[in-house]
Amino acid sequence: MNRTVYIHRILLVLTALFLLPATVLAQEAASVDSSWVHLGEVSQDTLYVTRTNVVALALRQNEMLAASGAMTEAAAADAQGAWRAFLPQVSINEFFLRSDDALMSFGYKLQNRTATQADFNPVLLNNPGETNNFITRFQALMPIFNGGSGINGKKAANAMGRAAEHQHVRAEETVRYNAIQAFEGLALAEAYEKVMEAAVKSAAGHVRQAQSMVNNEMATEADLLQAKVYLSGLQQQLIQVRNMMAIAGENIKLLTAVDTHLPIAANLQADAANELLLHGRFDLAAAGNRSDIMARREQANAAGNMVGVATGSMLPHINMSVQRDLYSMDNLFGSDAKSWSLGVYATWDVFSGMQNIGAIKKAKAQKRAAEHMVDFETRQAKVQATEALLTAKAAHEKVVVAQDAVDAAREGLRIVTNQYREGLASMVNLLDTQAAAIMAEGNLVQARHDYQVGLASLEFAGAERLENASAASTTPNPDQDR
Repeated sequence: MNRTVYIHRILLVLTALFLLPATVLAQEAASVDSSWVHLGEVSQDTLYVTRTNVVALALRQNEMLAASGAMTEAAAADAQGAWRAFLPQVSINEFFLRSDDALMSFGYKLQNRTATQADFNPVLLNNPGETNNFITRFQALMPIFNGGSGINGKKAANAMGRAAEHQHVRAEETVRYNAIQAFEGLALAEAYEKVMEAAVKSAAGHVRQAQSMVNNEMATEADLLQAKVYLSGLQQQLIQVRNMMAIAGENIKLLTAVDTHLPIAANLQADAANELLLHGRFDLAAAGNRSDIMARREQANAAGNMVGVATGSMLPHINMSVQRDLYSMDNLFGSDAKSWSLGVYATWDVFSGMQNIGAIKKAKAQKRAAEHMVDFETRQAKVQATEALLTAKAAHEKVVVAQDAVDAAREGLRIVTNQYREGLASMVNLLDTQAAAIMAEGNLVQARHDYQVGLASLEFAGAERLENASAASTTPNPDQDR
């Protein structure tokens, strides 16, 4: 072998060995999930997400929602397949038969139009030997009348298809609601973190102050120990809150189907304030037209149509068949002889051991059950909307009360802190006052979270806000107006 060619081949091999890892790395980099960029922006190795982006990405990538969409397509396919009861069924078949049966062997010869006078010899008739037969069959079956089973089955399939569409809409609403809850949970944890960080900073100041007063013999060692114990407790709570933040971030990753090692934080500045305030009136009865209720109604319609399907089984069925056969005793797909046949078949299961009657009774019972479920769930939806409205109102009122409590607690803490410096209050009083202030701050954070989630719950429950209260009623409703 020429040395130049040999060296050239070695260089090609070495080049391939060096390029292969780079190619693999490039493929792996291309397969890495980069959808996290749609959640927000990275700052200081933290992904700051907005509620709008969390909701949008969850609606785009959530696997459960994708599964719901696939089920909707499956229901639509069932509705399409229900046309089978009205359209012809065309099939092409190929048969190979081999037998030494006397009757079948003679029949094969007749089908192939090869029977001769010699074939009527009793010896040959009784002992024909092994005979082959190839049959190519083109067949069309056409339903003519099936007792209404076809039309009712088609209506039932259409209703189930519409029910699946409504269920998919509800699945989207559920994903949106869960995304809002996940984001607000993250925002709640972050707000708690700020409260606890401020509390730890304040408690650390109390420790330093107590240490200074102990050094100056203005306080006892017990005050310093109490302050240190209290600080330790707050630090432990801060650790727990930060763990809650991490868990909330992981839940957002799960909901949005995002895979990233970056910790997630809430970007509260990017989202506009929620403008859905609780003044005006809400149509609670609109919850009865919620997508899941509409799906239940379509399911009840389908159950009603299934009564017609069951009833049709007790009526005569008429079908037509058109058939074209090609025969050959030697060749696959051969056409040495041909035949056609046209048939109309009428069948009537007069008595099937009470099976048909039982099927009708079962279908009627399932129809009644579906209708009862529609009535109950419609009323239940209105109750859920009412509950959501009352909860949102209560949360709104709690925000106002909690804000006043925070203002009072901060002022009280300032006063007691000054009193402790002057020896007019004990460390126990100071720590109790700070605990009350922390509780007030926490209550405000929780109330704001509950209000935001309450607004989302009101939307999820199906209550519709009336833009013009006078358009619905000339008499204002004090229970719904604010």
